Amino acid sequence: MKLQNRIKSADVRHSLRSAAIVVIIACLPGASSAAARSLSSPSPDKQSSLSRRAQLVEANIIAVQAYQIMLARKAGSAPSVCYPETVPDAATLQKLVEHQKSLLAEPTAQVVQWANQAHNTFDPSKDLEPLLNAGLTLSPDLPVNVFTRYLETEAPGQPREKIRSVANLYQTVLELERDGDLLQDLYRFYIALKLPVYVGQLGLPGSDADFLAAAHKLAGKSCASPVDLSVPAWQIAGRKIWNWGEKNLHIRDRNTVAKELLAEPKIAKLIPAMKAMPAEKIAIIGHSFTMDQHWSSPSSFVPIVTTMFAQENPRVQFRQWSAGGLTYSRAYRNYYADTLAWKPDVVLLVLTDRGPADEEALKAMAKGFRAAGARVLMFDDVEDPITPGEPTPPQTDALAKGLGVEILPARAILDAAPNHASFPCMDGIHRTEPYHRLMAYLWLKAVLATR
Repeated sequence: MKLQNRIKSADVRHSLRSAAIVVIIACLPGASSAAARSLSSPSPDKQSSLSRRAQLVEANIIAVQAYQIMLARKAGSAPSVCYPETVPDAATLQKLVEHQKSLLAEPTAQVVQWANQAHNTFDPSKDLEPLLNAGLTLSPDLPVNVFTRYLETEAPGQPREKIRSVANLYQTVLELERDGDLLQDLYRFYIALKLPVYVGQLGLPGSDADFLAAAHKLAGKSCASPVDLSVPAWQIAGRKIWNWGEKNLHIRDRNTVAKELLAEPKIAKLIPAMKAMPAEKIAIIGHSFTMDQHWSSPSSFVPIVTTMFAQENPRVQFRQWSAGGLTYSRAYRNYYADTLAWKPDVVLLVLTDRGPADEEALKAMAKGFRAAGARVLMFDDVEDPITPGEPTPPQTDALAKGLGVEILPARAILDAAPNHASFPCMDGIHRTEPYHRLMAYLWLKAVLATR
């Protein structure tokens, strides 16, 4: 699953520093965090001075840098010490990217055993050493090194590998394109190694205001880059890494939110009805507002309610088909046949209507599901932003009603919520935890009313 959560922000252009460059390895013990010197991947004779965990972290940083050099070349960015134009060549860079993919696919337990210097089957010569010996120059002006120096100042005394594991996650998330796959693999990898995966583990606070203050300290400090390094981009990166960190560590995820909601009086009184509900199959086809892995909230209303039923009444089965930015036409092409084959009793559609092709797909799906005996539900409006020229929710609702789709009220309830102002997340598109908690209540009531 590739998450799609973009923001529109101004390009940030910075002047490259003109200074004599001395090549060193930044993660050697005692290296100065403020030294304005280039960093290179560790030579074989220096690898032994790094802890094994530090070697694993630096290898991932080198691989992400290799990928971002390719991004810079593809974007036509001006060559610099940060992102050189010709050396290493494209084939070499791609090999480094493949080594990282292979490294992260290794049996994690064996990698941990190797890091602990215990008996293991992990072979560092296969992927780790080629990355460490790549010889890539890592300028001090790269975002990963700028962020490393920031953490060294804000969280002094932390072991180098603990700072660099978080810095590597920031380095990766700034790309916006690999947060659904590579970034999540890095979370899994570092959590297994018991390395920090968000700044809260380093003792730093995590409010939106805190991330904004950090962003002001970080913006303008890096060389020109193929990724957005504006204040909004740094702030959103902070929120993403924090939320995914807590989610992957199960500090705040679908299970914790479901447990909290089940304890709320207005939902607790619905538990007997949940337990009494007979077996039923409920399908959900939805865009990113329905997805568990999205960064804006510990989870979304759909998996939260699914988790609540798993605890209180597993006879009610839920199955979800989802993708970021999912329209009716793409849902029809990619998911309709599989959903229909599952033979659901109820289908919830949370999709985007961008015009005639989507309206035709809505017609086909509504008719097909209803002909198979399923009830088809839609919320009147989930506050999905509308692009100018796209049909409005009332227009889509009118079409859906004519097809026998049941429209669930949501927009007026959302608008009337006293905490409505807190619903939009930083990107202005997706929604925060308070929104998903309220939508979970509305979706739960809709499920209980389906029979």
